[in-house]
Amino acid sequence: MLGLARAALAIGQWSDRVRSRWGRRAPFLFAAGPLAAPAYAMLFAAPAHLGSPALEAWVLVALVLYATGYSLFVVPYLAVPAEVTAVPEQRTTMMSYRVVFVTLAGLNVAVLGAVLIKAFGGGRGGYVGMGAVHALVILAAMWLAAWVVWRTPVVSAAPAVQGSSLSLLRRVMRSRPFVIFIGVKLLQLGATAAVSASLLYLARYVLAQDEAFLMRFGVLQMAGTLLSLPLWSWAGRRWGKRAVYMAAGYAYGLVSLRWLMAAGGAPGWLADLRLLLVGIGSAALLVMGFSLLPDIMAHHTRTTGEALEGTMAAVYNIVEKGTAALGPLVGGLLLEASGFISAAGGALPPAQPDSAIMAILLLAAVIPAVCNVAGARLRRRFRLAG
Repeated sequence: MLGLARAALAIGQWSDRVRSRWGRRAPFLFAAGPLAAPAYAMLFAAPAHLGSPALEAWVLVALVLYATGYSLFVVPYLAVPAEVTAVPEQRTTMMSYRVVFVTLAGLNVAVLGAVLIKAFGGGRGGYVGMGAVHALVILAAMWLAAWVVWRTPVVSAAPAVQGSSLSLLRRVMRSRPFVIFIGVKLLQLGATAAVSASLLYLARYVLAQDEAFLMRFGVLQMAGTLLSLPLWSWAGRRWGKRAVYMAAGYAYGLVSLRWLMAAGGAPGWLADLRLLLVGIGSAALLVMGFSLLPDIMAHHTRTTGEALEGTMAAVYNIVEKGTAALGPLVGGLLLEASGFISAAGGALPPAQPDSAIMAILLLAAVIPAVCNVAGARLRRRFRLAG
């Protein structure tokens, strides 16, 4: 994890310094595809004869290559909106499209993945075929984005700052708006990780639902996200990103707490409404958060004359991936401490002690609510003056 964090930081700072006929960011986006796409296919195409520890080594290599390719793409990509427009509202629109395609990508994996596995005959061959098709989609999407970035004029490009990786990191962390933003994102992403770690357990042991609940969750959350994006883009222009970001944090926290009432039983339509509201709230948090990051980058360049967009994007990427990795670990430790009884492949889910139910509700409702409300309170201290 530490090695991947260092790699992300190195990529961000390198992309700040590069000068080429293709610009600063596009070369990294072009290079990411041929690395990430084959690595993704590798994850589903391990040779059948491999046993332990060779199989573990194969998977580890594939994951490291994919993570490196992903960082090569996403870190420079996050710096692009700060350079191609000086209008904050246009950055909101750009990030709205990003949320749309991220949501559709999730739908592609959840729905098209199963279709492809079946189309390629199921079993191991089905997964190999699915991985190959998705790898081609990854390559095409990354190269299309790289081509668009290459062809888009840059309107703001301050000289790159020279110095060691640590000194550049220190410069970035002296930016008060950026530090506050990272604190907010850390809380928000922590809430998301807690929900992800507890969702299946919430369905089984609190709502008395089976795995089909997860499918409904994905569909309704995506529907809420996609349908509400135009509303949030308009609200950001009307009342400002900071105000909408704060309101979304409070609203999401309230929706999260409503899961506490589900412990006593609730109609199916009410659970579905909560899932839809989760998608609506998530859309606001994603769009406002994504579009504030390039605003902070542009503000830093404007007020200091330092071009550190790549370093800022790298720090954001490290926080994002680190939180996603630690969330399941923390959730697992909390459930273990609560006396949670594993199903261990049984046909029926075992009865859980009250302490385990409380731990599940803590992960699914209380922690997300506290994190989002705390993030909204922290956003009150956020200002982009000058």
